[in-house]
Amino acid sequence: MLLSTGEDLANFVKELRHESDRGLALVATALIDDRLAETLRAFFRKTPSTRKLLDEGNAPLGSLSSRAEAAFALGLIDEYEHKEIGILRRVRNEFAHAKHGISFESARVVGLCSTLESPLPEGGDQPIESARFRFMNAAVCVVLRLYHRPDWVALERRAPKIWVEPDMTRWRSVTDEPPPEGVPVIVLGHAPNHPGR
Repeated sequence: MLLSTGEDLANFVKELRHESDRGLALVATALIDDRLAETLRAFFRKTPSTRKLLDEGNAPLGSLSSRAEAAFALGLIDEYEHKEIGILRRVRNEFAHAKHGISFESARVVGLCSTLESPLPEGGDQPIESARFRFMNAAVCVVLRLYHRPDWVALERRAPKIWVEPDMTRWRSVTDEPPPEGVPVIVLGHAPNHPGR
């Protein structure tokens, strides 16, 4: 890990520790959302379509959920990452949609956090039974895995590929240019003595 990466992540963790419960849920998932967006951007071709998919209003891949699903379908995140992001997102949504009175001690949030599978620190005095700690721990584990993912994925960026040679779909006159033997063709034409003519 680069020193600058370590410093950035240390500041991220420090900021998370000082956030309110709602702030923790929103800030932690915002960084994951950013890493997924940049991973997809690094994989897609550099075209205006990429920006339209990821950034424009009502972009099809403009939400954490759609980005996680696309990244998983494309093989850019693994099953563990996909599952953890899904749980973190659901916890985030609990905080985002509640008007008041929600915390990491709320029953639904505690239940969701108990399903997180990120490895917990052993020994020491960490509150590993705390839903808040489990959420923060999982968010940090996922961010650690995704932090440089865009750089790695960029090595496999999609490039244009010719799937069908242009000559294969050109109109021809079978009288002037008969098709090669054994090559299937579609012939469009008219019967010379068709009664409807």
